[in-house]
Amino acid sequence: MKITRKGHGFTLIELLFVIGIIALLAALVLGSGNSGSARRNVTRSAMQPIEAALDRYRVEHGEYPEPVNADETAEIVPGKIYRIGAARCLYQALRGDGSDAIKGAGSAEAQSDGKVSTEEVKNVIIQDLPEVLWRKVGGSYILVDAFGRPFQYIKADSEKKNSINSTYDLWSYAEDDKNVMAKSKETEANASLGAKWIKNW
Repeated sequence: MKITRKGHGFTLIELLFVIGIIALLAALVLGSGNSGSARRNVTRSAMQPIEAALDRYRVEHGEYPEPVNADETAEIVPGKIYRIGAARCLYQALRGDGSDAIKGAGSAEAQSDGKVSTEEVKNVIIQDLPEVLWRKVGGSYILVDAFGRPFQYIKADSEKKNSINSTYDLWSYAEDDKNVMAKSKETEANASLGAKWIKNW
C-alpha cells in the first residue's frame, strides 16, 4: 500500500530548516554579523537541520553519503588550505545539485553547477538551501559554516574506526585557524585540539 501526502504542508526536515534559518537570521541581526560569537551561533543553528537532513538522506538512500575524495583540498582564504571533499559531498547530497562527489551516487559528468535542474529535483533533501550555507570554490560547490569555511564530515566505518560517533562526525573548525586539516578522531587523544570547534560529539 502506497501512502501519499494530500496536502502541500512542510515536512519535518523543512520545518526544522526554516526554524534553523530564523535562528540564523536572528543571530546575525542581534549580534554583530562579523563577531565570533554571532558566527558560532549561526553555525550551531545550521548544524541541526543539516544533521536532520543527513538522517533523511539515510532513510531515502539506505546509508549516509560518503565523499568520493574526502582528502580533496582547496585554498579557501589566502594561504589556508582546507579539505573540501566532504563539504562537496554534503552540498550535493543535501541540495541535489550534482552527484559526482558522492561515492556510488553518480558519474564524473554529474557535476554541480549552482542550480538544481528538473532532473535533479528528485535528489533534493533540503528545499531552498540558503546561499549563506554554500559557496563556489574553484570549480566546486561546497557546504560552508558562518566563517565561510567548509563543513567537515566523516561517515562512520566500524571496521576503520574512523569516527567518534557510530553514524557520522560533523564539525566546523569555527575560529580555529591552526588545526584546519585535523580530523575528528584526533580529538580523542588531544581534547584541546577541538576545543574551539563546533561539533556533533
